[in-house]
Amino acid sequence: MHSEGDRRDDSAVDDLRRRAFELGLEVGEENHLESVGWVNSKLQEIREEADRVGVFEEVRRAYQKGKKLGVARRSGHTLTPQLGLVKDRSALSGSQSPRSEPKGPRLPKPPGFIERIPPVEGLRSTINVMMFASARPELKKDLNGLVAGVLDIQERLIDVGARDPPRRTFERSLQLLEEIGWIEDFALTSFDDTSAVVTLKSTIANALGRSAEPLCKPICSLLETMGRKAFGRSVKVVEVECVAQGKQACKFEVSLRGALSSR
Repeated sequence: MHSEGDRRDDSAVDDLRRRAFELGLEVGEENHLESVGWVNSKLQEIREEADRVGVFEEVRRAYQKGKKLGVARRSGHTLTPQLGLVKDRSALSGSQSPRSEPKGPRLPKPPGFIERIPPVEGLRSTINVMMFASARPELKKDLNGLVAGVLDIQERLIDVGARDPPRRTFERSLQLLEEIGWIEDFALTSFDDTSAVVTLKSTIANALGRSAEPLCKPICSLLETMGRKAFGRSVKVVEVECVAQGKQACKFEVSLRGALSSR
């Protein structure tokens, strides 16, 4: 049995799993030795904390997931099969080495498409968020709702303005967001072949209250989808003013992403 001071604290356990995952990621990506130096010290520290609160297996799995993803990032391979681990005094990882699966062909990117981040970075972020939410049923439910809700909007945007001019496509997409309640009072204040400026009132910002920084990142993502469809190229959207900052409206600047902006 654990003492009063050693009883499980879910927030502390989440932090411990996050630290284990991030350490595993660095070990896998940088090919560090686990049995010597600072890596061994960190592993021992995490192991002792995990033992103390009785969550060694959870933390071990988090470390292994991070390590496998790190190896995949370093080699450019797909994720490796799950590996076993012996609970010993040397490290969380044991002595086994990952076996990389054969590298598959790289899929061609659609014309005009520029990645925001490499797919493996997106996978890493998704794993981190899912790990954090897994111990919190309400947060997990809300996270699933967020993903499903955004995907529903994205799917509806696919069918907007298929044969309309670019500006009309963008306007009809904004109307869709207004109809489903995400925004109101929108205005497309400028629009040309390479950029656009949008002002609107965001339901998200109204709900979250005051902030020193803009809060409408989900709106930015949806506007980028609209821009991709309207311009036929990947775009970047930056919220430069937000209702949460005390402004009259949220203001978004749309521009072609990356090297495409020089065309």
